[in-house]
Amino acid sequence: MKNLIIFLSVVMSSSISAQVTTVYNPITGETWMDRNLGATQIATSFDDVNAYGDLYQWGRNTDGHQIRTSSTTSILSTTNSPNHSDFILANSDWLTVSDDNLWQDVNGINNPCPLGFRLPTEAELEAERLSWISNDAAGAFASPLKLTVGGARSRMSGAIGNVGTFVGYRTSDLNGLQSRMLGISLTTSFMGDRDRADGNCIRCIKDETLSLTEPNITSKELVRIIDILGRESKVECNKVLFYLYEDGRVEKKYLIK
Repeated sequence: MKNLIIFLSVVMSSSISAQVTTVYNPITGETWMDRNLGATQIATSFDDVNAYGDLYQWGRNTDGHQIRTSSTTSILSTTNSPNHSDFILANSDWLTVSDDNLWQDVNGINNPCPLGFRLPTEAELEAERLSWISNDAAGAFASPLKLTVGGARSRMSGAIGNVGTFVGYRTSDLNGLQSRMLGISLTTSFMGDRDRADGNCIRCIKDETLSLTEPNITSKELVRIIDILGRESKVECNKVLFYLYEDGRVEKKYLIK
């Protein structure tokens, strides 16, 4: 039986930042946020309403438009920061002139993810999909990411539909004027195109590249493992352990067998 490592908290270093709870998929080797952006809890089912999260238009920042009850406007934005919280109704893009560089990499202009996280690429989400036990909502929820089917918001009307039966997960990738996404329904899942003005869910992935804003993080060599009482420990299942690294970081992990 494969082991599943759940990261209960992020790295702690001399420069403390906001904690983000993460999960790790040993098949793909990727670390992700444990819930959708805007969700209040880890999903308990694929149709857990508290785990649906927000619905983002491609390339927009967390400015309030992503809230499911946000107001709408039919006035397109002339800048990549509209300076309001309305969901912009449009035929295709919420911008008058499309900008392809808003969600690229961890330093993207409007990256809505927490510090150290970013939008996944199409290839990264596809790798997750291929690791599921079944190619549908049940398989998505059974994965370490526990993905939900929280519906999508129409770019034309602003209405939210297919809640509990379908979801689109945003990627940073584009296909011409459209964006690429992972679609999940009760019977299947697929990679497809979505208009930029539609509202879709986001699951942020941890950026594994060395950041110039984190000069103290130079090594991941493990020094020792301790338990919650500070006693040295070996790797054990079903037990909270703290992994201490040479660069001063600490990771809190829980290994399920």
